[in-house]
Amino acid sequence: MKKNTLLFILTAVFAMVGFLGAATLSYSPLVPQTSDSALIIANKAAVSSARLAAGNSYSNITTATTTSAKSGAGVLVRVIVNTVGAGSTLTIYDNTAASGTKIATMTTAIQCSQEFNVAFATGLTVVSASGSPADITLVYR
Repeated sequence: MKKNTLLFILTAVFAMVGFLGAATLSYSPLVPQTSDSALIIANKAAVSSARLAAGNSYSNITTATTTSAKSGAGVLVRVIVNTVGAGSTLTIYDNTAASGTKIATMTTAIQCSQEFNVAFATGLTVVSASGSPADITLVYR
């Protein structure tokens, strides 16, 4: 995007905000402040804990095997091929077994990080098969 185009867009946005009335933008850090009430401090602590708990999990696979990484609903965030495998494939299922709804089949002949960000309902199972196995990392939540 060119510099002049960006300046035009920003000018238009600020003009809209002025047209719609004064807007107050504020930022409330999750670190308790001396002016915070006990309720606000407790809320910030709860939000901070929830953010930590909502992080991603991972499973590292280095052999030709079937891996049930997660049981129940979740999100497949990414698949990382750390070290390539000769002629190997990776099949990903929305299930707790190597069957059912197939999410994807991919080659592991190329070192990559493949973003998925797809929901699964039953579970997350991965089959690493054929040839020389790759070193794979699944990232999910």
